[in-house]
Amino acid sequence: MPSPLILVGLPRSGSTLVSRILNESLNCFIINDFYYLQYVESVDGFAQSNPTIKGLLVDFIVTQVKNRTKPEDLDDEVWFGLPFSAADLQELDRFAEAYKANDESRTWAQVLEDIMQFLAELSHKPMWGYNTPQDYLNFNIISEAFADAKFIFLLRSPLATLLSYKYYWTVDPKFRDDRGRYHPVIQALAWKTCATTYFGLLQEHGHDRFMLVKFEEVLSNTKKVLADISRFSGIEFAQVDLTSFGHNSSLSDKGSAKNKKRITALEERIGHFLTHKVAHELGYGNSPLQPLAVADVFNLLATTGRNGAYYFRQIVFSRNVRKRVVKFVSQMLSQAGQKVETYSSTIRNDAPIQSDVV
Repeated sequence: MPSPLILVGLPRSGSTLVSRILNESLNCFIINDFYYLQYVESVDGFAQSNPTIKGLLVDFIVTQVKNRTKPEDLDDEVWFGLPFSAADLQELDRFAEAYKANDESRTWAQVLEDIMQFLAELSHKPMWGYNTPQDYLNFNIISEAFADAKFIFLLRSPLATLLSYKYYWTVDPKFRDDRGRYHPVIQALAWKTCATTYFGLLQEHGHDRFMLVKFEEVLSNTKKVLADISRFSGIEFAQVDLTSFGHNSSLSDKGSAKNKKRITALEERIGHFLTHKVAHELGYGNSPLQPLAVADVFNLLATTGRNGAYYFRQIVFSRNVRKRVVKFVSQMLSQAGQKVETYSSTIRNDAPIQSDVV
């Protein structure tokens, strides 16, 4: 049975677009924004394998699949990338009900493999995988269950990541309450932690398990990226046209509305200070920094206030958020003081990529 393919990295780094591209392949089925392990943890499913937990996990997967299948009245959108018809979803429901009715206990990993293998066959593809950006923090859990799983790390230049995260809440009205998630220190540290984790895992496990995909190269040299993914994972691609996928912020052109979005000079300097050493190892060049302005300080104070209020509410009222924060902080602290070794010879870069945030 083919090894699962897991897409990890940071949000706002093109993972939805890459998931859609992979679903356009000839032999791989991918669920975007899956967050399965986070749900398993929320119901204490790692330590239990009884029929009740099994039913909850099955229902979660089925719901995620339905939410990511394109509605019939929608022309297209990158986020809705699953290739299922109404008849397919009915067949999934029948399979899920029969699976839950069987009293045999199954672990979280067995449930995942059983349902995902069924979905892969339903889509006439032998391989399966999923995209959950934060699952680079769950490598040990995944690797213990799926020893041959392969991981694609998705990264974007640090300052472009800050810009995208800062304006994430403007993409759709439903994200407006998430404005407080952004802070240049938090996002820059998250970027550094993710990239450093990639380097460490690559050094320990090698190129057979880990591959880096840069968002900028997905847009500028799609054909090369697909060829690299094919060599890494065995996925086969027909002709892929990114413009055929419909609306997605990653594919938006640089119109006047987008050009009005910017990070301040102070945010640039914070991001550069925290990430530049690791970014250099990944081949990201440095763009000229904007001149500082007094208003930047007040902007940062307002951002800090929103961010503090947002995470105070989340940490107080959400057990899952508390666990994710603890896991991230633990990973960051474990890397503190570690020297980033040079891996330039292991990463294929034709030229440094400028950290253009406009």
